[in-house]
Amino acid sequence: MNATNRFVPTRSTHQRVSRVWLLSSLALVLALLVACMPIQPSATNLGASKAITLRFAVSDGEGHPQIDPYVHEFVDQVHKLSQGKITIELTWDAGGGTFYGYERGVIQRVLRGKFDLGLAGSRTWDTESITSFQALQAPFLITNDNLAAAVATGDIGARMLNSLSEVGGVGLTMWPEDLRHPFSVVPDKALLSPADFAGLSIRTTPSDVSYQLIDALGGMPMFEDNGYEGAESGLRQGASLTGKPTATGNVIFFSKFQVIFANAAAFNRLSAEQQTVLRQAAVAAQKKAIAEHPKEVDAATAWCADGGTIVLASDAQVTAFEQAAKPVFEHLAQDPINAELIAAIRDLKAHTAASPGAAACAPVAVQQSPAPNADTQVWSKGLPPNGVWQNKLTTEDFVRMGFLKSVAREWAGVRTLTLQDGKYLLAGQNEQGQSGKCQANYAVVEDIVRLTYFSSNDECPGEVDDIQWRIDGDGLHLHLVAIKNSKFSERKAELEAKPWEKIK
Repeated sequence: MNATNRFVPTRSTHQRVSRVWLLSSLALVLALLVACMPIQPSATNLGASKAITLRFAVSDGEGHPQIDPYVHEFVDQVHKLSQGKITIELTWDAGGGTFYGYERGVIQRVLRGKFDLGLAGSRTWDTESITSFQALQAPFLITNDNLAAAVATGDIGARMLNSLSEVGGVGLTMWPEDLRHPFSVVPDKALLSPADFAGLSIRTTPSDVSYQLIDALGGMPMFEDNGYEGAESGLRQGASLTGKPTATGNVIFFSKFQVIFANAAAFNRLSAEQQTVLRQAAVAAQKKAIAEHPKEVDAATAWCADGGTIVLASDAQVTAFEQAAKPVFEHLAQDPINAELIAAIRDLKAHTAASPGAAACAPVAVQQSPAPNADTQVWSKGLPPNGVWQNKLTTEDFVRMGFLKSVAREWAGVRTLTLQDGKYLLAGQNEQGQSGKCQANYAVVEDIVRLTYFSSNDECPGEVDDIQWRIDGDGLHLHLVAIKNSKFSERKAELEAKPWEKIK
C-alpha cells in the first residue's frame, strides 16, 4: 500500500477526535477530583433513608464532667453528619434498675438489645466474662497519659474494639479517662505499700482484674458508698470519696477508658451510610476527649489546690507493689490474646515518651474546730428537749471539718432541726438552692440517743445514727458517736460543726 492509499483524516474527523479526547480528559480530571475528596455522609448519601432514632445508654448520670461533653459531642456529630436523619435518644444512669446497676447494667442492656448504643468503662466488661479489655487492667502497666492515648488511638485499641463482634457488640471508639491510684480515707494513714492494705475494705468498681489486685494486696474489695477505708480512684474523681482522701501519686493501678459500643444486631440493620455516620461521630468524640483530657500533672495540681493530699511511695515500695501484683499478671497471661496485648502494650510503652506524673503535696493546715473535744465533755442523759434549732454552715466550716473545698461548697447552707416527742426532722438548703430533708424516730438506748431514719422520698434510707447532746449558752451541741448505712464524716460535719441556735 502506497502513501496515496493511506487514510488521511478530513477536517471534520479531526474535530470529532478532538472533542472525544477533550471529553475523556475532563472525565478523568473529574474522577481524580472526586477520588481526592473526603467521604462524608450527606443529604445525598442518606436522602433515601428514613429518619431513625437510636437509644443510647450511658452508665453515669448527666453532668459528669469526664463523660457528659463527649457523649454530647457524639450525639451532635451524629445529627450533623446525618443531616438530622439520625436522632440519638440519651438515657443517663441507664444501668439503674438492673440487678448489678451502673456500668455492668449498661453492658447487659445493650448487648441484650434493650438499647442500640452504650457507653461503659473498660474495667467492668470482664464481669460479664468478656475479656476484650482486660489487658488495660493489667496492674502497673499503663502508667502515664501519653501511653494511654497511644493505646486508645492505635492498633491495640482497634483490636480490642473489633473483638466485641464475638459477643454481639460493635466497638465504635474508646478514650482514656484517668489513671487510677490507691486512696486512703483514714486520716494520717496513707497507702504506701502492700502491707498498708492488709485487712482494709477498699472501694473498688466491679472488675474481676481489679478485685484480684486488691485481694493480692491483702485488702477486701467492696463497692458500697460507705464503710470503706481506702479506694481505687482517679485524681479527678477523688472528691466523690468520703472525707479528705490521700492519694499515692506514683502508684498507678491501671488506666480507666471509656468505650462507646453498639448492639451488633441493631448496628447491622443500619445502611452502610448510617454506619459510617456513627463511626465518624465516634472518632470525633474520641478526638475531643483526648484533646481536652487534663494531664495527670494538672489533675494533681487541681487536687492539691482543692485541699487534697498526695504522697509518693519509695522505689522499694513501688517494687513491692509490682511484686505483689505478679499473680494477677500470671492469671491474665493464661489467655493467649491477653498475653499478646500485654506484650504489645509493653512494646508501645518502650517507644512512647512518658508524660509527667503527680507530685507530692499536703493541704495548708486549717484551724481546728473551736468546740471542745467531744470525748472530754459531759453529755446530757435522756431525750433532748423539744424545739426547733437552726445553724448556718459555711464552706470554711466544712473545710475545717475535713472536707475538700469543692465538696464543702456543695454542703454549705442553712439547716433546720426539729425535735418533737421522739420525731426528728432535719431539713436543709445549700447555697446553690438545692434542698432536702431526712426524718427519723429517736429514743434513748443506754447512754446515747438513737436516730432511726425513715423517708418516703428515700433521702436517708436505712440510716441509723447514735448521738449525744448537751445545751449551754451557745446553744444545742450534738456529737455523732456511730452511724450505719451512711457516711460518717458528712453527717458528723452537719451535726457538730457549730452549736444549734434555738428559733422556736
